[in-house]
Amino acid sequence: MTAKEDQSAAPEGERPVARSSFGGKHLPTLVGLLVAVLAVAAYFVFFLKPRPPTAAGAVARLTSVEGNVRVKAVGTEVWTKGQRYRQLATGDVVQTDHGSGAEISFFTGNVVKVRPDSVVLISEGEAAVAEEATAWHVQSGQVNFELKRETDIVTATARTRASANSAGNVNVTEDGGTGVKIFRGSAQVATRQGQTVNLTENQAVVVDQRGQAGPKIVLPPTPSPMAPPGKAELPYVAPPQVTAQLQWGAVNGAQTYRVVMDYNVRQADLLLSAALDRPGVATTTHELQGLDPGSYFWRVAGVSKEGLEGEFSRVSLFSVMKASSPEPSTAPAPALTVGVAAVLDGIVEVKGRTDPGAWVTVDGHVLKVRPDGSFSEFMRRTEKEPVVVRATDANGLFTEQKKVVTY
Repeated sequence: MTAKEDQSAAPEGERPVARSSFGGKHLPTLVGLLVAVLAVAAYFVFFLKPRPPTAAGAVARLTSVEGNVRVKAVGTEVWTKGQRYRQLATGDVVQTDHGSGAEISFFTGNVVKVRPDSVVLISEGEAAVAEEATAWHVQSGQVNFELKRETDIVTATARTRASANSAGNVNVTEDGGTGVKIFRGSAQVATRQGQTVNLTENQAVVVDQRGQAGPKIVLPPTPSPMAPPGKAELPYVAPPQVTAQLQWGAVNGAQTYRVVMDYNVRQADLLLSAALDRPGVATTTHELQGLDPGSYFWRVAGVSKEGLEGEFSRVSLFSVMKASSPEPSTAPAPALTVGVAAVLDGIVEVKGRTDPGAWVTVDGHVLKVRPDGSFSEFMRRTEKEPVVVRATDANGLFTEQKKVVTY
């Protein structure tokens, strides 16, 4: 029997069905159903399902906060407390109160120190690259800056383009003008009146409220602290005796000097002058009377005949020590465990534990010790030498460790 005859002889309903008849008859139907399902899904995703809001990308973070600092996020009218390591986006506004300051570290490597009574808006400028904002708008007050990349600094009367690896200060004056100082590197200042002023190291210009630039001003060079020696430990003496005499080297072009001092390294980095702010010092020495035990961080700047101060010196530290016990103590020195690790470029975390009631210093800077004896603090530190951590008890006995920063 042939194949043809075998098929015809098979009972009805049991005949084999050719595959070509299935594809040709039903495939278009399945494809149509699939297209319809995809169309419904796409309509739901793109038209019915609500889209999540697009958040602005972070371009910087607060790496130091002292005092009352507030942040207003882009697109909101609510001010919230500025906290260390809070991320900032383009359009955010940072505000500092009197006696308060903040350090903004951009992901580009640029660092902005917002001085007291200031308002700064993070904005994209002509120097912005890709998603990284490298510009800011000083709405009031003043900022100090240290740049890795070229950036724009904008005020109401001038736009300053500061070069890479430059440092300086921009100040919005009380009458609405702009003061620009360049301590290192260079900058080009474009005024609202269409002028262009090029500044180099230790030069400044003041732009008035109309946007008119004045003449270039030469700033005094940076003085060098000389005494007390760095990290000196001075004995406590009761007032009116002189506890310390600050001394620094004279610099050309300084009509007077301004001396500032703070209680901790964070205040000193932000130039808050919490312990002392003495302008108009006509000599290169200044006496300090009746200082309490503790650590003191001081700087000095030369002031030109026009009244503009140059760059402040490096921070110099000295400590005033408590009077030692008249009788030697047989008690053991306080216990001390320490860990030091870098968390960001130039920022280290020092943490550990000592005996409750002991006080702890890091390179002379007094840390806050919790009631259980634990401590943890972030510090700006660029030196390569080991960190010196000391725990001292009420009897003056101390335990000291030197720790190398781990990365």
